[in-house]
Amino acid sequence: MTGGPAGGTAGAGSLSGRLAVVTGGTAGIGLAIARRFVSEGADVIVTGTNPERAEALRIEGQKTDAPIGIQVVLADAADLDGLDRLAEVIRASGRTIDVLVANAGRDVDSTPLVDMTPELFDRVAGLNFRGTFFAAQRLVPLMTDGGSIVLVSSIAAHNGGPGHAVYNATKSAVRSLARTLTSELAGRGIRANAVSPGPIATAGFDQFTGGSETVEQAVAAMIPVGRIGRPDEVAAAVLFLASHESSFIAGAELVVDGGMSQV
Repeated sequence: MTGGPAGGTAGAGSLSGRLAVVTGGTAGIGLAIARRFVSEGADVIVTGTNPERAEALRIEGQKTDAPIGIQVVLADAADLDGLDRLAEVIRASGRTIDVLVANAGRDVDSTPLVDMTPELFDRVAGLNFRGTFFAAQRLVPLMTDGGSIVLVSSIAAHNGGPGHAVYNATKSAVRSLARTLTSELAGRGIRANAVSPGPIATAGFDQFTGGSETVEQAVAAMIPVGRIGRPDEVAAAVLFLASHESSFIAGAELVVDGGMSQV
């Protein structure tokens, strides 16, 4: 139940000639964002930790008439050394960042509060918020004045789902960070916004459902649109916030959940 009409936002070439950085950009929502940005004319640098996925992107680029426009930096966005390595790649390019998308994130299997260990806590919080925070800290100095930051949060920031206390809290923190960044960077004209997806057809959602079509259908039944969302639909929302089409939107949250959290 992941169909529905393919949609878009902003005009073709809306990121022409711009440099975009997407953390966690080799799979799922992050990869959909990177590909959409390329289709809009951007040069894109993504982070990822999987060498096979990085190689697959390189091969994909060779099969097109023109370079795919995606460069992969093998780095864990939760690791400060990895973020510093990413910053060095950008400095070496001689360019500044026009669009920063902090997408990298993770959850663990449903874990009640009383069973949460410090190791599991750090695994989730270390990437979802610490990684997002320090990605902004390391990369904002390399951004173009008037640029755009998009932080990927989640409707979990608001729904308090049981068994996911750390994930929910970190995504709430990410949403809050968009407000603070907007305030702190106002003097440079840099806008920061958050995108909060609901259930999206990714490997993470498959992990949540256990691959059960029955569970997927039960989730879809809670969504007014009547289906699970697609990564490209989140990418369209991110593109809108990254482009000049959203020039008067700052510190805001765009929910992409088919109405699940709204009614």
